[in-house]
Amino acid sequence: MKPMVLIIAVAMALAALVSPVSPAYAEPYGSGWYGEIQAVYERDDNISRTYKRDKVSDNVAYISIGGGYSRKHGDRAQLILSAYLAQSKHDEYDALDSMALSLGADYTFQLNTDYNVSWYKIKLQATHFKFKDSDPREGVQLEADLSFNKRLTLAATGRIGYRIKDYVFVGKSGAEEANDAAFDTSSQEIYLGADYQFRTQATFFAEYVFRHGDILSTVAGLVPWWRRNYDARTPDRAFEKPCTAPCVASYAYRTRGNTNLVTLGFGFPFRKVNIDVTASHYKSKGDNSETYKDTFYKVGLLWNF
Repeated sequence: MKPMVLIIAVAMALAALVSPVSPAYAEPYGSGWYGEIQAVYERDDNISRTYKRDKVSDNVAYISIGGGYSRKHGDRAQLILSAYLAQSKHDEYDALDSMALSLGADYTFQLNTDYNVSWYKIKLQATHFKFKDSDPREGVQLEADLSFNKRLTLAATGRIGYRIKDYVFVGKSGAEEANDAAFDTSSQEIYLGADYQFRTQATFFAEYVFRHGDILSTVAGLVPWWRRNYDARTPDRAFEKPCTAPCVASYAYRTRGNTNLVTLGFGFPFRKVNIDVTASHYKSKGDNSETYKDTFYKVGLLWNF
């Protein structure tokens, strides 16, 4: 099934399941068990994260289902434990189709219960990725996130946070880890964001991220010796298309560098389903002075139950 067809089917199923007069739910509140289904359709204009000459695009669909347990501690704190199973499907580069299992813990607390109070959030998450035909990419994404949140007006909230990510290999031999080293990445980032909610319950949101860490890029052919300023190189067949000899192999290169990312979005409730549309653009520059840009657009559906 094509990604867009899959998304439409999920949207119709969600709409059929909910009452036309039920309110939307953006996240679980109170204490107890909850479930969640999410569907996302994305257009990525540089999925190989590469330079202009090797730039390729793709359409990707994501489906996830999961849930967890939410527990309030008085009026000032809440702990959420969650688990999700997600699947991705690509139109062109189906070697990147994946299954992912994610486990997470979120702890939110505030110092008092005033309406304009600030609150803090700590998030820990581990996600195991399994790919259809890209073994070098398989591993576990570890993530820790600390944010400070503040109500700015009756309709607006702001946030600032710090996030670290580390992608690690699990169950691979020493030889496999050495061969797949380009995908062994880590990064840290600072982000600023704001949300504005209209009276119609629609929300506009914006976020800026500055990230320092490993940059991964796949290019066709070997990098010339005079430009070999990179930390690791791994053969990457995910973006290779059928060809007749002679064929040019592709390689993933890893280097350190900086990334600036801007995201704008708009979300609104429809029955119990929350719909959001986002656009993101980022520019990365590695320590080897190479740069690349990427723009991607997403349409997402979220249903909490």
